[in-house]
This record gives sequence, C-alpha cells and structure tokens, in this order.
Amino acid sequence: MRILLIILLSQFLLGQNFVDRLVVPIYYQFNFATGYDSNVFSFSKSDLQTKTLGSNSLGEIKYYDSDYYKPQLKIIYSPVLLDQYETNFIFQLRSKIVRSFIQKNTISFSGKFEIKFGSYHWLKTGYSFTPENYLKRYQDADIFSNQYFDCTYSKASGFISYSVPINKKNWTRISWEISSEYYNSNFTEFDTEIHNFSWYLSHKFNSKLSYGLKIGIGDGNNISYYSGLNSTFQDRSYRTASIKISRSLKHIKFLKSDKFYISYSLGNRKYLNESIDDPLHSGRIHFDHQIYTSLTKKINSNFKINGYIKMRYRQTLSQFQWVEDIKSFYKTEFGIKLTWNGVYDIYR
Repeated sequence: MRILLIILLSQFLLGQNFVDRLVVPIYYQFNFATGYDSNVFSFSKSDLQTKTLGSNSLGEIKYYDSDYYKPQLKIIYSPVLLDQYETNFIFQLRSKIVRSFIQKNTISFSGKFEIKFGSYHWLKTGYSFTPENYLKRYQDADIFSNQYFDCTYSKASGFISYSVPINKKNWTRISWEISSEYYNSNFTEFDTEIHNFSWYLSHKFNSKLSYGLKIGIGDGNNISYYSGLNSTFQDRSYRTASIKISRSLKHIKFLKSDKFYISYSLGNRKYLNESIDDPLHSGRIHFDHQIYTSLTKKINSNFKINGYIKMRYRQTLSQFQWVEDIKSFYKTEFGIKLTWNGVYDIYR
C-alpha cells in the first residue's frame, strides 16, 4: 500500500500540470553603479589629521577616499505554486570594488521568498550573507604591543516581513531581522548577534507624490562577552533606535525624469556598559544622520539610469573627549547607477 501511495504521489508531482507550473519565464536584472566615497574607512577628523601614510596604523592604506564600482545581478523566478496567489523566488549576487584598496572589496549573496495575497499585501522572508567586510586597522587588546591589525567581519542576516493595505492611500509593513557578525581572530571580542524590529508606513498623497515613515528598534548582544580572553571581560552590547522619513515624486519636469526621491534618517546606538575600565564604550552614544537623494530617468522599457548623493554624519557622545574625537566622522558619496531588465522565456 505504501509503495502504491508513493507511486501515485510521484506521478502527481511529476505530472505535466505540475511541470507546467514550474516552467515559467525567468526575469533578470543587471545593475552597475560607479561612484565616489570621500571617506572610505569612516575616519574621524582626528584620524585624518594625525594618521601618517605608511604608519603601522594604516598599513597598506594610501588613500582615504576612492572611486568604487558595484555590479549586481538579480534573478526573479515565479513558479505557480499556489492557484490564488503570486509566489516569487528572488536571488541576488552583489559586489563592491574599491579601486584604491583591494581589501575593502566585498561580495554578498541573498535569497528571498515572497507571497502576494493582493495589492500591497505581501509575506516575505529571506537570507543574506557577506563573507568578509573590511573595517580598518586596530590594536589587538589581547596583545601587549603597539602593533595594528586588519579588522574584518562576516555578516549573515535573516528576516521576515508582512505588509498589508490600510486603505486606498496607505499601506504598512512590519519586519523582524536577526543578524550575526563574527570578527577575525584578533577581534573576536566584538562578535555580536543583532535583533531589529521595524514598522513602515507609506502614504500616497496623489498619483505623483508619496511619503514614507519608518521606525525601528533593536539590540546587539555581545555573544563573545566573558568567553575567556582578557578583551572579552567588558560587555559591548548595545541598544538601537531609528527613524526615517522619505518623499518620492514621479514624472517631474526636470530632465523629464521619472522619479525624484529624498530621505533623511536618524539612527541612535547606546552602549550598555557603564564600567570605567572600558572608557571606549562606557555610556557611549552615537547619533547617525544620513541624507540620501536620487533622480531616476527611464530610457526605455528595459533600461534606466539613476544618479544619487548620500551624506552621512555620525556624532558620538561620551564622557571622554578623546572618544568623541575618534568615533565621530563625516562622509559623502555620489554616483550613477545603470539598470537593465531582461527575461528568459523557455517557450521562445
């Protein structure tokens, strides 16, 4: 009886109707961006004034700024898994190439599954992984020397989100994300697991103009705290809060563009440690201000071009002036992104 059920089930799964559900066009998108970053390593004003090229604290770093290149490939596969609802599998491969410092180059992978129940009504979940991110050079707290070492970390993230329409002009989304950051052997005391919850509201003012509001809270748990090394005897856990407001305008006259977007975000991070034995983190607070603006023009149905500018200022507050000096920074980015959309249809 079991064998018969297995045979019947396999015939159903491999039947022509099921195969037809899977054999669908595959959509793909290729993005290529090139731009300029005025402060690649997020150096503070104090760093820029005191660090000397060729010193141990900089190593092979020769330039503070750089141009960069960001290719990206996205694949969208939409099999008919459910009769009533749209389902999508989305895979992305991203890379960033920093011309002046090859160790700053990154590559990341991500996958996402989503179900569409209706207009602005989605359930989404996904995962992303970046094997190596380069920060800059620091001293190892477990080695009694003045030597500096490269600091890198890997990052893995998973999320789930649910969006639903409120009325004809408004829709909302809630998201939950869990991330983990693991540092190289010289800096394992910073290993952290991060939880973030966010709420987003979109308001459509009219057919051209819309606004967005996003509020988030989170915490970073220092998972390597008190794990054996002297450097782990201090807790580097923190809490975060953020707010972001955005404005999007379609079909504007300037350069006959299709979309103008601008946003401002403010992020706050507060370290929980109050120990005077760790002045670098004790009571430290960050206020991270970011302004982003972009202008998009569609060339044809498959190709569009986007110009963008991003400004970031991180203000650090601490009971120690030297901490504020080395942890506050400012940077500007600008560039151009090209997007090309295509489709592979097996029936063609």
